[in-house]
Amino acid sequence: MSASFARQLLDRLAVSPVRLRVLLTSLSDSALRSVPPGGGFAPIEDAWHLRDIEAEGHFLRIRRIVAEERPVLASIDGERLARERRYLERELGTALDEFAQYREASLGLLGPLGDGAWLRTAVFEDRLVNLRDLVTAMAAHDESHFQVLTAQLGSAPHSLGGELCESAPGPKGATPVASPVSR
Repeated sequence: MSASFARQLLDRLAVSPVRLRVLLTSLSDSALRSVPPGGGFAPIEDAWHLRDIEAEGHFLRIRRIVAEERPVLASIDGERLARERRYLERELGTALDEFAQYREASLGLLGPLGDGAWLRTAVFEDRLVNLRDLVTAMAAHDESHFQVLTAQLGSAPHSLGGELCESAPGPKGATPVASPVSR
């Protein structure tokens, strides 16, 4: 992976917590907790989902790929977490702050890596993935949530971090696309 591609990818990931904060902090409590009529996550659930996937998925997966030889990575059921952890009843500020903290920790692991480390592999859902693909899928996962949130909230996409990704895998309620991070 070229250094410029890696830098652009890491920059996209770094701005996601800011984009999420911009999208959600001006919402009323009612809007924040409103589940879309067609199903899917309420905005507060998206925030907690991104936090939990970062903390218990992305960060741990990156750390294991960097430190271990071909680790077997755990999958996460985001819908189950939303139900069990009662995202709708939780506070937005904590989700936003912790998403930002865990994303910063993930980027701290990725930033100093050389080209060869991006090709390190792991087994995820019975298939071989490399770190480059995993991190690219992380960015697509973020973008899928921003795409759904901006459509749901009727707001124009925010320019922070670039354009929305049209082919990104979707969150709960969207058409699933195989992704090493969407679960």
